[in-house]
Amino acid sequence: MQEDDDYFVSLLQFEDNADKNYVHPQGEASAIWTVQHNLNKFPSCTMVLSTGQQGYGDVTFIDENNLTITFAGAESGKAYIN
Repeated sequence: MQEDDDYFVSLLQFEDNADKNYVHPQGEASAIWTVQHNLNKFPSCTMVLSTGQQGYGDVTFIDENNLTITFAGAESGKAYIN
């Protein structure tokens, strides 16, 4: 630093803006998948069944870190949470 020069000092701390995500593996077929994702938000969910088809279930948000997915019958596969 030099005399008579102007400087800018910031005390702000920026968070990493990368979007967080989680993949929930559901190996055992179940009609209700309980997912603890720990993303601290209410995320979107895409389910892919073990057959490779997209799954359609009702998503219920318990809180910002937990949700359940309810299917009409027992299914296995993965839930992509982001």
